[in-house]
Amino acid sequence: MPWILNEDAAMKRRLTGLVVSHQDGVIPVPVRFTTPEIESPDMTYPSITITRLQASRAPEREHRGFVKIDYGPEGADLPGPEDRWGWYAEFPIPYNIDYQIEVHTRLQQQQVELAQLLAKEDRLPERGGYLEIPNVNVVASMDVIGGPVFTDGYDDDSKRYFEIRYIVRVFSEMTPWDIKRYNFPDQVVGRIYNRARTRQLGGFENQYTP
Repeated sequence: MPWILNEDAAMKRRLTGLVVSHQDGVIPVPVRFTTPEIESPDMTYPSITITRLQASRAPEREHRGFVKIDYGPEGADLPGPEDRWGWYAEFPIPYNIDYQIEVHTRLQQQQVELAQLLAKEDRLPERGGYLEIPNVNVVASMDVIGGPVFTDGYDDDSKRYFEIRYIVRVFSEMTPWDIKRYNFPDQVVGRIYNRARTRQLGGFENQYTP
């Protein structure tokens, strides 16, 4: 998957797998994106919905230059541990991808229970958050920049509901230019001259380092 869709899938995976208490034991909490809208016909309680708000360039994290890229372009194999060089390109452009996370429950107890579960290190912690993106072999930094905000109300059927809202920022990047693959040479034919050593010895061109 390309940039942004990689992060979308990683965010959904991070929030998937939660369960909450129920009178019959525990029930799973499904996760999905809010498309086409939150109150779609398959709306269930409890549930978690994700809305991608924006992907904005982050100039404060920008650099210039030609660097090694620790992941390959879309559709290419990732460099393995035996690759001594790998992928190179101009510095990637950093982006902040912001998501709104909404938790929906019918019971206040489940609302609080999910808030406690989501505050864990492997979900949406207030400090030291991260997002694993295995598609490109990257672990991106992630911050909760808004929430949790607790709300409640009544739906169109006059049924009570409870919600929690978060704004989460993923510190991502993308490379719009071509990424070039360089491999370490298998062998060297001839001699490799050490020009710095040659200058020190008075410029004799027959001085070399085998």
